[in-house]
Amino acid sequence: MRAIGYSLLLFSLFACGPADSSAATEDNAAGVSEDSCAAFESGIVSELFGVDASLVSYRRSVPVKSAGHVLCSANWENPDKAELQAEYTKKLQEWSRNMTTGKKEPMPKSPNMDAWVSLTLVATRFDSAAAAVASLEDAVATLSKGVTVSVAGKDYEKKTSFGDWLDNVGDKAVFSDSGELLVADDGKRFAVLVKVAGDPEANHEQAINLARWVIKTY
Repeated sequence: MRAIGYSLLLFSLFACGPADSSAATEDNAAGVSEDSCAAFESGIVSELFGVDASLVSYRRSVPVKSAGHVLCSANWENPDKAELQAEYTKKLQEWSRNMTTGKKEPMPKSPNMDAWVSLTLVATRFDSAAAAVASLEDAVATLSKGVTVSVAGKDYEKKTSFGDWLDNVGDKAVFSDSGELLVADDGKRFAVLVKVAGDPEANHEQAINLARWVIKTY
């Protein structure tokens, strides 16, 4: 749930776009695209992630009105959860024994017991691909410097780090430090976040695959 909450926060800021709002027109007043959940429920989650459709649950998260977007998430329990937990318990026991004998080593990482992915399609459509790219660049620059957000009446300072701009993913794309992939392509913007593996690089690869499907489909 923490990851979903962060994703909502990051993307609500990302979706606001550049200061010059004249570059875009809204499909609806809130800038919300209902296609986010429709895309997931079309069967792409089962197809792309190799999971039985009957195991997948969908959740539609609509944050405060000012955020102006719908984030749709799909999650499922790892069918090998019991085996993974047993193996992890053994690793923890071995790690604990080693620590008592003075052998220092990193604590084993917990395996992913549950997998989930999220998708947000922004309803805003820009006049050109260049305008969408400029919007993404502006949002990344703003988030990198740090912004103040208000949650439950309290102000928090949030600074987001980003990786290098990616090649061959839409017109422009970048990963945030949370693993969310922000994309501008053909006058539109969207974001995906994938948490299905313990390896961040594997999650990034799957996020890129999902992003390319979105680019091709929407």
